[in-house]
Amino acid sequence: MKQTLNNIQVSDLPNVINNLGFQPNQVINLTIESSEFPEDNLLSVMDCIGKKAQENGLTEEILNELLADES
Repeated sequence: MKQTLNNIQVSDLPNVINNLGFQPNQVINLTIESSEFPEDNLLSVMDCIGKKAQENGLTEEILNELLADES
């Protein structure tokens, strides 16, 4: 059986594994990957994008230039 689960909190892992029907002594393979957006909502995604943009040199002035309507 191969199952992919997304956005699971670490504290929920024992219950999730139990709910999948695995026995306590059963051996399984588990791959763990950190989720960059733990709440996976638009605001947290936009916050992360904004922080990365600032880290890469985006300033308010540059943003205003990029958003200027030139029509």
